Amino acid sequence: MNYTNGIIGAVALLGMTLPAHAQEQGEPQAAAPASPATAKAAEADAAPDINRVVVTALKREQVLQDVPLSVSVMNAQTLSKSKIDTGTEIARLVPNLRVSNLGDESQPKFSMRGISTSEFNLNAISPTGAFFDEVYVGAQYLGGAQIFDVERVEVLRGPQGTLFGKNTTAGAVNFISKRPTFRQQGELTLGVGSNGYREAKGMVEMPLVDNRLTARFAFTGAHSDGYIHNVNPAGHDLSNIDRKAARLTLGYKDEDGLTGTLRLWAVNNNPYAIGATNTGLAANGLNANGKDPRINPYTGKRLADDEVATDRSGDITVRGSGGYLTLNKRTELGTITSITSFLNGRFVNLVDADGTIDPLLHIDFRTNTHEFSQDLRFTTAFDGPLQFIAGAYHQRDDVDIGTTYTIFGGPPVLPILNQQYHQQRRSYALYIDGTYDFSDTVSMYGGVRYTSDKGRLRDFRVTPVIPVQPELGYDDRKPTGRLGMNAKLSRDVMVYGHYARGYRSSAFNGGALTNASDLNVARPEYLNAFEGGVKSQMLDRRLTLNLTAFRYNFKSQQFLNVVGIGTQQLVNAGQSRITGAELEAVLQATRDLRLSANLGLLNGTYKRLLLNGADLSGKQMIEAPRHTFNIGADYSVPVEGYTLSLHGDATWIGDQYFLATNEPRSRVAPSRDVSARIGLLSPSKKVEYAVYGKNLTDNRNPAGLVLDPTSQTRFTTIPYPRRYGIDITVRY
Repeated sequence: MNYTNGIIGAVALLGMTLPAHAQEQGEPQAAAPASPATAKAAEADAAPDINRVVVTALKREQVLQDVPLSVSVMNAQTLSKSKIDTGTEIARLVPNLRVSNLGDESQPKFSMRGISTSEFNLNAISPTGAFFDEVYVGAQYLGGAQIFDVERVEVLRGPQGTLFGKNTTAGAVNFISKRPTFRQQGELTLGVGSNGYREAKGMVEMPLVDNRLTARFAFTGAHSDGYIHNVNPAGHDLSNIDRKAARLTLGYKDEDGLTGTLRLWAVNNNPYAIGATNTGLAANGLNANGKDPRINPYTGKRLADDEVATDRSGDITVRGSGGYLTLNKRTELGTITSITSFLNGRFVNLVDADGTIDPLLHIDFRTNTHEFSQDLRFTTAFDGPLQFIAGAYHQRDDVDIGTTYTIFGGPPVLPILNQQYHQQRRSYALYIDGTYDFSDTVSMYGGVRYTSDKGRLRDFRVTPVIPVQPELGYDDRKPTGRLGMNAKLSRDVMVYGHYARGYRSSAFNGGALTNASDLNVARPEYLNAFEGGVKSQMLDRRLTLNLTAFRYNFKSQQFLNVVGIGTQQLVNAGQSRITGAELEAVLQATRDLRLSANLGLLNGTYKRLLLNGADLSGKQMIEAPRHTFNIGADYSVPVEGYTLSLHGDATWIGDQYFLATNEPRSRVAPSRDVSARIGLLSPSKKVEYAVYGKNLTDNRNPAGLVLDPTSQTRFTTIPYPRRYGIDITVRY
């Protein structure tokens, strides 16, 4: 029996006994309404359904169980009970999703179904698209800064090139913020916790014009001490929390079917740099400087896992602001939707790159980003069997990057290297995606998107090593799409299967430093995906059980190849093969008890990969653990007019590698994470008290890992350690 058949059989067996993750219904946002035919079918099937979930994964309001796609949903209640505050934490509740972190905790680096990126250059683009209220955000450092006052998070696994566009080879994560209602209300949460943690967040909303114009203002702020102790008495502790953000949302509607939502946001994060623990790779744990970086230079004793000795306590600066305008106009035939966005961002990261008390290597990363996008589409609402979405899309971004390398303290020993360049990308696309119902139970769905991507890199130079280089460019014109069928075996059981093609555009090597020949363009990467699944409900719809199996052929994966001192190349790997399966379910055991679990199985291997003359074919793909597992429970009970709520969840992630060579020093052992929360809601429902604990197992396994052959050092970052906290929420 091959691996694919084995994991499918195992998941099918487990599906009879394990409940998996699903969520309660959230308020639909920012998408066209369901078609009349869909609405009639839903009305005909009306029945008590406590696990009903509505999503906009396909740009149209649909019940999750009717969407022929692998989607995980976390609504506001789930995020609150799980105490998920940043994008780096959502992997706790999603199978085959991993988030690594080599910077601020609000900068998630996604790996979905084994598809990730080995790049950490400032101009790098993730193969997992991050969307905020349907707006694509290319700047990875802004990928977690807007996660507050969220209505729900939708995680779409598998290539989403038709409706979401390029750079969604692995999938898409859509963060949907709350829209204002026409009620006057407010909420304030204050909290404190271990390690000096304190937070304040809240919202206030009010109608400005009765049944016409309303507003919602939300904010968040959090601060903590650093959890990586710097033994340098002149330095600061690292890896602290310091984030602030706010959003103003205006909602409009009229009697003629026009609705509008304007979101204006700003973020300001300023923590100290991430505390990377370093270990020497040479004999006896020494680095290239002949020292053991795990020895305290002041006491001569070994440093603890959460201690470092650095001569520099740099900081991270994230500044960002933007606006998203969504307009919907209903007509007799359907809905016209326009989504316009702009954003500006600034990122600074001052790094002690050697991680020791000696001034061997300091790197200052700086970038300024400007992005704009426009999506215009029409969503049908026909009475017949055919429904579709057709649209046009444009996105552009401009990035100015400057990186400074100070080696051995700079002059007079060695010159300071200043790398600078300007990058611009332009994307245009036309797309159509639709469904045709052959009968009440059998449908065909599919779509195609044609994308034109153009990129330019100019004024590249590294003073005084590389003079200004000629302009580089690429011009990609690629189709993507999907085709599949689904069938209702009964009212509560649907099967589906489809083929989808994903695409990530060409990329420039932003890491060229000492050799002009390293400045190159990597070709696009492609993913051919085959997926099939079963979505079912049983026990009077108290049990939701969804099973998915998939097989990927991944070609020309963009890969950062570190050759030697000061030399790294952006290359295309030959071919990879990924197979896997996922099980998700939720069981409403009683009115007060809800159980959940999910399971992800994965086998990702390089079928053809040659790096530095070494044949790595057959090696396990990076950041692709073979197993992920999560269980959770929610229980509520009335206590003398109050409502006592208990929540707990546990996550297990299998071992994984951070290097394609699969050498032991790049391996991270399996990790376990347990979190819990106890809440007490007042009889008036206006005051809630809560106590929580996160990472109760005190997991210290690396969340990020880099091997630097130049300094002969292994750098790792560990998750935020065990922490506790209390908070109080007041509503009116």
